Amino acid sequence: MNERKGRQMKKNRLILIFLVVLSVLILTGCGGSNDAAKTDQNQSNGEKTTSLDENLSGAALLSSLNFSYPDALKMTTTTSIAGSFDTTSTTYTKNDNFRMEMEMPDIGKQITIYNAAEGMTYQYTEGQTTGFSFKDQESATAPGDLNLDEGVTSIDDIADVFPENVIARVETLDGEKVIYIETSENDGQNGTIDTRMWFSTRYGVPLKTEMLSNGNLTMSSVVTDISDGDIADSQFTPPANVVFTDYSSMNLDDLTDIPSP
Repeated sequence: MNERKGRQMKKNRLILIFLVVLSVLILTGCGGSNDAAKTDQNQSNGEKTTSLDENLSGAALLSSLNFSYPDALKMTTTTSIAGSFDTTSTTYTKNDNFRMEMEMPDIGKQITIYNAAEGMTYQYTEGQTTGFSFKDQESATAPGDLNLDEGVTSIDDIADVFPENVIARVETLDGEKVIYIETSENDGQNGTIDTRMWFSTRYGVPLKTEMLSNGNLTMSSVVTDISDGDIADSQFTPPANVVFTDYSSMNLDDLTDIPSP
């Protein structure tokens, strides 16, 4: 893969990380909390390994960062979709595995699992007996390129994809030092999409995210609880009592055509 193609794939992946979360809302037919993110002060696996230079900004600040990511991380997040509804989700990551549980109004709990050993993503509604799955594929829009196993956007992704126009600086969020990052993209069809993220300097993941379309806030999310520690492997195994239909051959662009479980 040449460098230009690699950068484009990273850009697609970064944008689609958000679309995967929103696709869960679309598939089911469809307010963020202001509480401070609660960190487990007894854990230290995810602490930053280098000092934070608050005098730096932009690409210089991002390139100076060196985070040590926890092997396992659990986060609870509240998300508000403008003009629609609020929802709560919990994500679990362990090594390359990922699980997201999202509470949907009048629908129930939507569950997405990425099993790294199988290279498979599973999605179903709790209490239902059917769901769908798709396997990693070698294409720019394949589920495997979305880093579902990582579960969240990393600062490294931002620095690599948006080196020209990225805004970055040290700020304080709910009493904690965070890295504020702002990016802007114009796709020529939908106008300007701005993304704002406040990254934890302890865990290296965004504690708060906002997305704006042409200056209007369309989505916001806030992490209300976060902790590192062991997570059972069974969390990343699809339930035996759910029958999954394999949509591996379907292009991700057609994801919204998949019937809800």
